[in-house]
Amino acid sequence: MEPAEVFLVTLSEPDEHGYCSYGLSCDFAKEAGERPGTKVIGAVNPNMPRVMGDNFIHVSNLEAIVESDEPIHEHGRPEIGEVEEKIGANIASLVRDGDCLQLGIGAIPDAVLKFLGDKKDLGIHSEMISDGLMDLYETGAITGKRKNIDKGRMVITFMMGTKELYDFVNDNPAICMKPVSYVNDPFIISQNDNVVSINSALQTDLMGQVCAETIGLKQYSAVGGQMDFVRGASASKGGRSIIAFGATTKGGTISKIVPFLTQGGSCHHKQK
Repeated sequence: MEPAEVFLVTLSEPDEHGYCSYGLSCDFAKEAGERPGTKVIGAVNPNMPRVMGDNFIHVSNLEAIVESDEPIHEHGRPEIGEVEEKIGANIASLVRDGDCLQLGIGAIPDAVLKFLGDKKDLGIHSEMISDGLMDLYETGAITGKRKNIDKGRMVITFMMGTKELYDFVNDNPAICMKPVSYVNDPFIISQNDNVVSINSALQTDLMGQVCAETIGLKQYSAVGGQMDFVRGASASKGGRSIIAFGATTKGGTISKIVPFLTQGGSCHHKQK
């Protein structure tokens, strides 16, 4: 793939050494900003948190700097209903002390986190985090002491949540942002023991095929890292992959568990 000629990216303000943080989204930004031949324009924004990890670019590598004070987009906490609470409690019962967690976004992952406060030495290696993980960290349940790699640090590639979360991650050494090529690499994921991958889906059939991106012929969500973590967790010593969702939708009128995936539905993977 040819490098982009120009890359415009929002950055934190430079620190006293001249380094700007990519802030909330290291994912592809870090590597795009380092590709030879790409001119990087930094939109320096005082509202962007300075997030630690492999998540910095020096001002000397910027072609130009523009000032910005746009508010950083926030994603509100999901509403957790009775069904999500029951699913969350069930999944939490499968999590053991010292497990390394990956969680997706939404009501079910946040519901799981609500029930993990009595666990010890949990680790985090996840494509993303949201407010629910911040709440769990503050209970003391997350230490990362038993991780084999990146010990003691929550490894992620992007995050989305409220300003409360953004204030929490600002200059927090417990957070380690890394490019998606590292975080989502199944080989890297599997180097930690007891990885528990917790994700949701739109539909599953009786063969265990999981559809997480389309509703029939309609694209519902972008291709994400779910498959990477299913594979990484499956290859991890003691690892488990969990796909969880309510059995029905549309007020109980449509089943998400079907004999065959709806025509056009993409089979993401097979779950054991």
